[in-house]
Amino acid sequence: MAVNVTNLPVPRPGVSTPLLSAPGAIPPLPSPGDWEREGALRLLCNWSKMGFDDPIVYPGQPGRSHHHTFFGNTAINAFTTPGNIRLTGNATCRGGTINLSGYWVPSMIDTASGSPIAPAWLLVYYKSGTWQYMPDGSVLQPIPYGLRMIAGDSALHRPGNIGGFHCFNNPSGLIRTVAGYDGQSIPVFCQQGDEVRYTIPFPQCWDGVNLDSPDHKSHMAYPEMHYAGDPQRQWRCPVGFPVVLPAITYTVIYSVPAGADLSRWRLASDSADPAVPGGYTRHADWINGWDPAISDLWSITCIRERRDCGSANLGDGRTTLEFDGN
Repeated sequence: MAVNVTNLPVPRPGVSTPLLSAPGAIPPLPSPGDWEREGALRLLCNWSKMGFDDPIVYPGQPGRSHHHTFFGNTAINAFTTPGNIRLTGNATCRGGTINLSGYWVPSMIDTASGSPIAPAWLLVYYKSGTWQYMPDGSVLQPIPYGLRMIAGDSALHRPGNIGGFHCFNNPSGLIRTVAGYDGQSIPVFCQQGDEVRYTIPFPQCWDGVNLDSPDHKSHMAYPEMHYAGDPQRQWRCPVGFPVVLPAITYTVIYSVPAGADLSRWRLASDSADPAVPGGYTRHADWINGWDPAISDLWSITCIRERRDCGSANLGDGRTTLEFDGN
């Protein structure tokens, strides 16, 4: 995919300090007997940079990758590792430098000009996922420091089953739909003022040993259906992946400007063939850069204990403060 890197949009600068409130109210536990209650923490992130780096797939090889849009740590580059990610850079996610993780996706390109499109923001969900539907005694564990992984498939040029797209109509607060659209490609029917929302979930079952793998996926797995008599509790982690982690999901949001021709929007990893719909190669990358004490806290208090910590509370009453649009 040809990318025009002249006159790139300007990213947010981020902040260089933690941004947390004084302790306040702690989100309540689920009511007794409410085993379905999902634990959740949500964060808004501004985008931090764009470029042809991918420190997971092409470590130490600057400029080797297709074009990406990054969120979180502003200093992430081809030389970023789990060992150095917290040593440099500002933070563009709510809460400041308590979270210097790297979040990135293939850039959205307007092929009419070759220009990357700046996203409005990234919404990151950390949730209990299907864990509460696993009746096998699994214990959800905090995210291990140093974990990195990829979700989706940058080589897939046909409909897949990991994540998808939808068109959100802001005035109505509803998803805009058309007959026959299956959510697997970029929705060309969005109108001015709508949002193109690109969602992709990461696997939450870990092998318990490896923080990475040669394909950056094989150390992780998605939960599987496993009927065990109770129709409501029929999920399991696959054999060989005994550790349940918080489920991470990205939703990348792009505002549709006046005069936009969404038939020309494609991901930087997509085929350049205009006959193939854009968006099939959707994928996402993640390197853990949380302060371990903070992520251990919310992983247990918000996710394992199944409290709805919303978009700000860490589970101990402190809240992540917003800044510069977050």
